[in-house]
Amino acid sequence: MERVIQERYELLDLLGRGGMGEVWSAKDRQLDRLVAVKLLRSRNAGDDLTRLEQRFEREAQLTARIGHPGVPTVHETGRHKGDLLFIAMELVDGRTLSAQLKEHGPFSLALAATVAAQTADVLAHAHRIGVIHRDLKPSNLMLTGSGTVKVLDFGIAAAREPEPGQPRLTGTNEMPGTPGFISPEQGEGRPATSRSDLYALGCVLYEITTGQPPLTVPPGASPYVLILSHIKDKPRPATELRPELPDAFADLVMRLLAKDPAERPSAREVQEVARQWLSQPPPPAPSPPPPQVTIKNPGPPAPTPLAQQARGLMDQGEHAAAADLLRQHSGRHALDAPDIAPLSLALNEMLLTGEDFTRAYDGYFALGSALRKSRPSTDRDVLACRAGAARCLSELGRTPEALHEFEALLPVQQHVFGPMDRTVFDTRYEIAALMARGGQVQSARDQLTGLLADQQRVLPAGDERHTRAEGLLVRLDQFLRSA
Repeated sequence: MERVIQERYELLDLLGRGGMGEVWSAKDRQLDRLVAVKLLRSRNAGDDLTRLEQRFEREAQLTARIGHPGVPTVHETGRHKGDLLFIAMELVDGRTLSAQLKEHGPFSLALAATVAAQTADVLAHAHRIGVIHRDLKPSNLMLTGSGTVKVLDFGIAAAREPEPGQPRLTGTNEMPGTPGFISPEQGEGRPATSRSDLYALGCVLYEITTGQPPLTVPPGASPYVLILSHIKDKPRPATELRPELPDAFADLVMRLLAKDPAERPSAREVQEVARQWLSQPPPPAPSPPPPQVTIKNPGPPAPTPLAQQARGLMDQGEHAAAADLLRQHSGRHALDAPDIAPLSLALNEMLLTGEDFTRAYDGYFALGSALRKSRPSTDRDVLACRAGAARCLSELGRTPEALHEFEALLPVQQHVFGPMDRTVFDTRYEIAALMARGGQVQSARDQLTGLLADQQRVLPAGDERHTRAEGLLVRLDQFLRSA
């Protein structure tokens, strides 16, 4: 197959394959950057190639027309050697919501609200200029390393007010979209409207908050059975599956699933409700239960000799010796033992603070590997090890590796802690700083601008994170002016 398109785009890795073609990561030789290249390769018997090509070209036109930061930027579209259509566009570095859901389960409330607010903003903009997506689903929504939601695949999008003479792009009996996310009116054969996209958004939010779709059918059933269920059946209230959902947010999700399009909230209302939830401070931690009087209190188990020896070295300030001791015994004593793991985590932080970055990295890496054998990837100690190791890589000057680690860590932290947590803010700052160090100055500036806006919404004015981000932003502006 062709590996270079138009003598410019060098295809690297196949990212996905669908009904309309393939998506590849590629190197733009002219501008020395990575891009995504979508190719029309459908050559099945019976395909209406003219209509497929028209739809493919329409995707490029509508995606470019939207011009929203939540939609990948289209760089170029064209035809290669006469019969191969391509679209070169922004390469989105992130994970789809479906992949995130499969790996980590239902989203935190804050992350679900972030998805709701950002997706609704894209839809509001698209609808305002007359574009309807018609295939919104978790696999078409991607969460980037910086916490931005990107709406993908406008391949079957429709212009609400098409230009005169534009051809019909779906057949008479062809229903666009995915059965589990098709609105009742589309299932009945009526045209999709902006409220149809909002029904699909309701299906997405229901699934990422409860862990399951709003409506299901037995395995092996025809897709039309699922479509009929969306026409006639009422989903269980989301709070039955996720009791801690706030009433306002759960009500929003269920109203999006209304059978009557007129009863569904607008995209702007979705944004308002989601942002209200995001702006609320996290609930206070529950008060500890009152102490119970017992006759016998055996106390915690006695620490192992290894823990006692390591703690003694740490108390004497011999952090390097303590680290070496734990490393020497790690083969015979599990680092994830109850009395060793917290000790090792505290020791690694001391080594990092003391600028012994190599030992700290080795410690974080070893402890994280041990913990992952018995704990999930969302465990807070596992996340602390990943963050600590990434910080060490940064301090050791291994910028590309550190940036990669922080960008991979961020979506998991957002899922566990929520997007407005201080830990998440710290990681976002590290990503911006590493981008700047690697020469991506404008991208770093864009990251910092968004970070500052979010911090100012939830952090007190005196928080040092404001000063840190503002200081780096000033330095980047000075660099950009002098460049």
